[in-house]
Amino acid sequence: MASDSFPKYLRFLSCWIGFVALMALGNTLQCFVDHSFLTSRLYTRNPDKNVTGLTARLFGLWTLLAAALRFVCAVDINNKSIYHLTFFSFFLALGHFLTEMWPYETAHLTVGICAPLVVSSVSVIFMAIGYSYLGQETPAQPEQETPELARKAKCS
Repeated sequence: MASDSFPKYLRFLSCWIGFVALMALGNTLQCFVDHSFLTSRLYTRNPDKNVTGLTARLFGLWTLLAAALRFVCAVDINNKSIYHLTFFSFFLALGHFLTEMWPYETAHLTVGICAPLVVSSVSVIFMAIGYSYLGQETPAQPEQETPELARKAKCS
């Protein structure tokens, strides 16, 4: 993951993004195993009309792609291209769930919809803060003088 020279915030952010990616993998499996997960938790308005097996599989693939991107970002958080794409993926998720609630009216404001709204909102905020740490390294600690280093210094 992040090396010791990365700021602590980026290490925290990397763990957060990795955790979100892991949760997305769980959601992906749920979509492929039983699409009633979507009708009972997310798209609760007219679920029989709005959610089919095809819809669930498409949602599952989209979630799998987001999870893969987020795992890559968690591992290589200083890669600015991956960071930007991951940041954008959280905006997409936030926009998707908000539009499903209001313009499209396929989802009620329930716990099932609040969870992805909170996670995507918090992730957008965390990643916006993380921009100020990208590319920075913490100052290196001065090397402790050991007897071996002292001998090498005398020999030079």
